[in-house]
Amino acid sequence: VSRHERRISQIEQLNQMPVYPTEKIIWDENIVPTEYYSGEGCLALPKLNLQFLTLHDYLLRNFNLFRLESTYEIRQDIEDVVWRMKPWQSEYGGVVFGGWARMAQTITSFSIVEVAKPNIGESWPARVRADVTINLNVQDHIKHEWEGLRKHDVCFLITVRPMLLYGTRFDRRQPFLDQTGLVYVRGCEVQGMLDEKGRVIEEGPEPKPKLRGDTRTFRVWLDPNQYQQDMTSSIQNGTEDPYETFNVIMRRKPKENNFKVKT
Repeated sequence: VSRHERRISQIEQLNQMPVYPTEKIIWDENIVPTEYYSGEGCLALPKLNLQFLTLHDYLLRNFNLFRLESTYEIRQDIEDVVWRMKPWQSEYGGVVFGGWARMAQTITSFSIVEVAKPNIGESWPARVRADVTINLNVQDHIKHEWEGLRKHDVCFLITVRPMLLYGTRFDRRQPFLDQTGLVYVRGCEVQGMLDEKGRVIEEGPEPKPKLRGDTRTFRVWLDPNQYQQDMTSSIQNGTEDPYETFNVIMRRKPKENNFKVKT
C-alpha cells in the first residue's frame, strides 16, 4: 500500500502551509538556532553549495532557507518589542504593561468579521478577515506611522500572559518565553484602516479623511491555512481558541517586512 499510494505533490504541501511562522516554530531551537551557535554540531539546514537534482529542488532549498532567515528576524523583533513593553501580571490576574514600544500597541478589541467559503478543491477558507482596534494615545509622529500602515503590510498578533508580578525585573539572559509568558503569535496582512462609518479607507490621490479621537480600527486578512488548523485543533482536541486572546499587535519596518512567499 505504501509503495502504490498517491504521494501529495510538493506544491500542494507548500500551498497548504501557513504563510506566517507561529510561536512553535519561532522559538524552536532545532529549527531556528540562536545567534550563539557554537559550531559543534551540524545544523539540519538545506545546503546551497552542493549539486542540485532539478531546478525545482534548488528553488525549494532557497524557499526553506529564506523562510528560516525571515523567522529568525521576526523572533528578534518580537523579543525586542515585548521586552520593551514589560508585561507583568496585575493583582487581579490580568496583564499590565509597564513600558511601551514604538512598533507595538495593546489591542483594545479583536473580532473575526468574515470567514469565506473554501474554493473548489480546497479545505481551508478562501479568506478570513478580522477587525483590530487599538488606542493611539501616543506622540503625533508615532500616530502617523500607525495610520500610515498600507494595504498588504504584515503585522503580528501576540498573546502574552505573564506570570511575573508587577515591578519584577527582567533578565535578558534568561529564557524569553518563561519571563514574558508569550503564548501565541499569528501573522496578519493589513487591508486598510476603517473610517467612522466602518468602511475601509481606500488608497488614492484624494486626501485621507481625518478621524477624531485616538481609537483606530484596522481590517486585516488572517492566514486561512493557519486559521483552519487552529479551528480544527480547537474542535478536535478542545484546545483554546487563540483568536480570542490577542492583546498586542506588532508592526515591522517596511524594508524588513517583505518576506511573504506563496507558490
